Amino acid sequence: MSSPKTKSPTGPSSPASGPKSTPSPQTELIPAAENDDDVRDDADSTLETDADSSTASVSSSILHYRSIQSRTFHSDKFVTEYSFPNDEQQLESVDISHHYLTVLLDGQLYLAPIGDNIQKALDVGTGSGIWAIDFADQFPQAEVTATDLSPTQPKWVPPNVRFEIDDATETWTWKDNTFDFVHMRYLFGAIQDWTALYQQAYRVCTPGGWVESVEADIHFRSDDGTAEEEEVYKLCNKLYEEGGKAIGRTFFVHDLQPKGMEEAGFVDIKTVDYKVSLQLISELLQG
Repeated sequence: MSSPKTKSPTGPSSPASGPKSTPSPQTELIPAAENDDDVRDDADSTLETDADSSTASVSSSILHYRSIQSRTFHSDKFVTEYSFPNDEQQLESVDISHHYLTVLLDGQLYLAPIGDNIQKALDVGTGSGIWAIDFADQFPQAEVTATDLSPTQPKWVPPNVRFEIDDATETWTWKDNTFDFVHMRYLFGAIQDWTALYQQAYRVCTPGGWVESVEADIHFRSDDGTAEEEEVYKLCNKLYEEGGKAIGRTFFVHDLQPKGMEEAGFVDIKTVDYKVSLQLISELLQG
């Protein structure tokens, strides 16, 4: 997490797009309406529908998800080749990640010292929308904007949260100094130029505001060093490394975060590392 200097810079270059991977022979386009997982209906009479809250026009091309090996992925409208699906199975995984990260932070949604007077917040790569919804509930006075490549968020949301269809690797359309707090989480494997991404966040963040970037170091480790010797973990690390090279977007971004933020112009950069126990995740999965 970090804070901009007292004055925002001129508009930075947008994050560069990596090489587009060759489509799988099994790839086919299917309308989102045919996918049983496209609507997450968590109805609540105190909430309002998000159908009119997005500034992006949800065209038919956005709703035509790609189907690869029985999993659905975002529309090919976007240049970004995001590696993870957008179906219900993946959205449940996003929610589980949210829960274990919240447990890890002792029930908190963030670490940045943002105070209580947040007026506008941005959640980049919101996925299921769970973080943005919880944040909007915690700060009812704030306008919370959450972006993603796919319109897979719940049908009912708090009145102060809005979802927008957006590609974070393209030029951000918000004006300078728009948000008091910019939050982004688990974008590994999606970004080619992390410095350019942080430059965008720097530009739209108000002077004195905060940007928090939460990413996983996906190397499996253990305190006694035995996990590093397990063949299954070695294979997993190898696949992530080779896959990242193939798509031009690394999955190992731990060291890129502080470097990219410093190059983007941020000050007061703080790095906080946590160990994520696979046992904790297993316990959450078991309820």
